[in-house]
Amino acid sequence: MRNVAILVVVLLFAVVAYFIYDTLRERTFAEKVGQIIHAEDRRELTAQLKEYLQSSDPDIRSRAALAVGRIGTEGSGQLLYELISTDSSMDVAATAAFALGLTNEKPFAAELLDLALDLPTRVAAPLVEAAGRLTDTGMVAEIDMLAGFLSHPSPEVREAACMALFRAGAASKAQELIALASSEPDPEVQVAALYVLARLRVAQAWDLYKKHFADADPFVRSLAVRGFGLYDSPEAIHYLTIALNDSDPKVVAQAVTELGRKTSPEAKTKLAKKLTTERDEKLRVAIIQSLTRQENPEGLDAVNTMLASYPSVNVVVAAVTYLATVSKDRSIVLIDSLQTLDNEQIRAACVEGYAAIGTPSIVPRLAVLFNDPSPVVRAAAFSALVDLDSTNLDFYLGKALEDSSFVMPILAIDRIKTRQLTSYLSKLKYMMARGTDINVEIRGALVDCASQFISKDSKDTTAMEILIAGVLDSDYIVRRTAAEIYEGKLGEDYHGRVPPANTRLSLSKITGAVEKYTFNPYATIITNRGEIEMELYFDAAPLTVVNFIELARQGFYEGIVFHRVIPNFVVQGGCPLGTGWGDPGYTIRCEYSSEVYQRGTVGIATSGKDTGGSQFFITHSPQPHLNGRYTVFGQVLAGMDVVDQTVRGDTIKEIIISEGKE
Repeated sequence: MRNVAILVVVLLFAVVAYFIYDTLRERTFAEKVGQIIHAEDRRELTAQLKEYLQSSDPDIRSRAALAVGRIGTEGSGQLLYELISTDSSMDVAATAAFALGLTNEKPFAAELLDLALDLPTRVAAPLVEAAGRLTDTGMVAEIDMLAGFLSHPSPEVREAACMALFRAGAASKAQELIALASSEPDPEVQVAALYVLARLRVAQAWDLYKKHFADADPFVRSLAVRGFGLYDSPEAIHYLTIALNDSDPKVVAQAVTELGRKTSPEAKTKLAKKLTTERDEKLRVAIIQSLTRQENPEGLDAVNTMLASYPSVNVVVAAVTYLATVSKDRSIVLIDSLQTLDNEQIRAACVEGYAAIGTPSIVPRLAVLFNDPSPVVRAAAFSALVDLDSTNLDFYLGKALEDSSFVMPILAIDRIKTRQLTSYLSKLKYMMARGTDINVEIRGALVDCASQFISKDSKDTTAMEILIAGVLDSDYIVRRTAAEIYEGKLGEDYHGRVPPANTRLSLSKITGAVEKYTFNPYATIITNRGEIEMELYFDAAPLTVVNFIELARQGFYEGIVFHRVIPNFVVQGGCPLGTGWGDPGYTIRCEYSSEVYQRGTVGIATSGKDTGGSQFFITHSPQPHLNGRYTVFGQVLAGMDVVDQTVRGDTIKEIIISEGKE
């Protein structure tokens, strides 16, 4: 016994000694970065993270600053502002400036702009853009200050000022932007100003749109086309018609979109004529969708000819809605023949077609599809039925709430919310009380629904019980959402009661990844159309990259389709359901960074902050409005021709990961 006691004492001594040693020893760079990433993953502003803001290593300070901004809890803004004001490294100050823009602490907008007046371009530019993120249309003084930076000596700052005004929605500064774009010598600033004018729908910039219509860069031409879409004049229609024959499909796609918003006879005729000659599948679909928007019968012959020649599923889907919209009940026979096909996309399109017809005779047809094996079809049928057959609303809602697919209850809950159906609150409370027995997205929808009832009656006890259950939920996003509702609707700060998020990756695993990926890894996406090679930005989005690598090596992506393709915007894949509703069974944190969306940039698709998982997208063209709003985790290096050719339904065969190299 004595020997056992001695052994226990020795072991305890060893454990205590190791604990003291491990606590006091200097951490390696990888360990420090791992701790920063782990704290960020937990959304926890720890004392250690604050200490790293004062590290002697500027790289550690930068990483800590970015984590503080991404976490964005109370007090983050002040910590970052002090770092910007005092740090000796411009790189650290620039990162802290970007990070402060993520915090949504609006009072710092003016203070950042004051700082930017006296700091070098390297810091001033991100300060100005961060201030734009913190400014809204009601902050007139800050918008005036932002506009003042349009005359800054540095083109980088002038460009940042343009984008800041865009973030602030400052259409009131249209004349200043037009003046800048008209006299600006720097081409990148010119494009930034043009982008803002087109995106803010400024119709006074006709001369600028006309000037850039023949630019060598297709992105710039597409901005000019977007600008022409603001006008209904014959001259604008003429330019849009010319753009239908542009050498770049992305410009053509923009022209198709803009013409689809026009109702003039010339616009309708030109668009219908384009359909007869277009061979690109994505553009064919886009043209048919625009013809549908116009309710334009001039494309009927061309669409019927396509259907007779066994076109792709995507064309059939677009054609069904078009024919129903234009031909109404004369299309019923065709839709009846298609809705029996073994293709859920086509059957869902048949639902849309029936709904477009909208006569009482189609309700029984929709009722049949409401029992379809596919949740995609059932969801479409549900949405149509509740709009067209209100007398049976309770039946449709009740059945949807009990559906085996998580999508159907979410749709039903949304209808209950929008229609303020208080009679369902008890049922919703019971659903919320089931906790983890029901899908986390359903629980999130229940909390969101409760907020609507609380807005109407802050003393609604049933809605409050749902909200309280949300604060106590096992999922961090549900808890955070409920706390935000408490603060926004009831003026009570519950954020301090929300415990840190659970993490999928341990501290040791994160640290190991930091040690391993001293150079960025690469991924090759093998599709049915060819290969896409991309670099993965571990340094900017470590949690996202590790998640993507793990899923790829598990074979998760094999056989998954690209379920969303929008010309001149993105191709999107990674949904295990092939619908855009699926995920790997968990969510990952957003990792916003100063990386920008250029052509071929790879980002994570989300339905809100921190709701990413397996779905990713690749941009066809620059998309500045996505910057800082969606995680950038890679860039296509080769295979953009494959990306351009990809259509909805194309398949990922495999994703191969290779280690980074210098």
